[in-house]
Amino acid sequence: MNSIIVVCPHCKAKLAIPAGHVKGNVRCGRCKEKFPFTPPKPAPVEDVVASWLSDGDGSGNDDNLDLDVEMALNEAASTPSETGTFMGTPAIEEPPAPPSDGTKRKDARIVRCDRSGTLIEFAPGLLRKPKFRAGFPRQCVKCDARAHLQDHVVIFSAQLVDSVSMEAEHKAGALMLNNEDVQGLTDQQVLDRLPTVPNVPPPGDLPMPYWVCDMCGGSGQVSGQIRVNPKTGGGFCRLLIRSPRRALAFVETALGTNVEGYELIRERVDQLVEKPWDNLPEGIQHRIEQWYHPRSGEQFLAYAPDRDHTRTEDGMAGVVITNQRLIAHFSRRHREATITDPLELTYSSGIGKDQVAIQTTTWSIPKMAIDRDGIARLRRGLALGKFQAVWR
Repeated sequence: MNSIIVVCPHCKAKLAIPAGHVKGNVRCGRCKEKFPFTPPKPAPVEDVVASWLSDGDGSGNDDNLDLDVEMALNEAASTPSETGTFMGTPAIEEPPAPPSDGTKRKDARIVRCDRSGTLIEFAPGLLRKPKFRAGFPRQCVKCDARAHLQDHVVIFSAQLVDSVSMEAEHKAGALMLNNEDVQGLTDQQVLDRLPTVPNVPPPGDLPMPYWVCDMCGGSGQVSGQIRVNPKTGGGFCRLLIRSPRRALAFVETALGTNVEGYELIRERVDQLVEKPWDNLPEGIQHRIEQWYHPRSGEQFLAYAPDRDHTRTEDGMAGVVITNQRLIAHFSRRHREATITDPLELTYSSGIGKDQVAIQTTTWSIPKMAIDRDGIARLRRGLALGKFQAVWR
């Protein structure tokens, strides 16, 4: 489908009009003002690949139709439907600045947030902004780990495809930095060290890193899509992020909270926080179930793994906290305390590994290797369960 580039006489925004649209009115998606449109005689320019929305009357009479050119990005591909409706976006070279008056920004939106992930649609021009491309938090996109991370890059393709599955085709070995390579680097320094992505149209070739730990594959966690007109810069990009929490952190950092659909992610994350058991990977759940058996009315609150075991053995040992008990399980010991038992926890930072000691009136765990995430989970679980715990 070809299109014609016109300029709104009111706000000077560049708009792409489907070549098949005849004489009529056009409503600008930015300022919402209407202006008359008459197709020029010369051949139209190539289509801006995006989504268009027209208000045809469906009567088959194509004379003097009104056309709404929406700023909001749409899911539909830019091909005419059976009813003659076009879906699309304005042809803008750079996205407008985010509004400061509380209104929703026009260059991005959240399409959906469900079990398959969070689908974010945005203007390609955002990829030219370093802050946007560095929006992924430095946590594993799968297990939330903050250590032993390797960065991958989002590989945008014509279809919404998992970036990990595209890495071999794009020689992604040269596109990744190991944990040692990124230690101490700022976000801008990471972006500067990554090369452009081959065989991807600009600005999709600019590196956009996300993070995977050494124990997770990252497959199926991040997918990217780009449809862009090289002549006008118009079009759209899509980003599918599997983890709702990683998606929320990305949106808040890269786009802010005034993006359409932000409430969908916030609600989804709040639901998961209320069910911490569901946040654990299935493999870890199965291992914990070998030694933790919930009682009637018992609610799981937190699990802190024993770091004397490797991360691939998470779930075999550690501490589980519920609204009724603290359960400490190790290879040769299994201890339990109720919420009425006084607890004394001593945290110490050592060389290589941090440790915590747990003391009750009847038993003690002299030391348990733990990381900072584990300490955070212990503190949160004990606080939610209202245990009589004292930290030293």
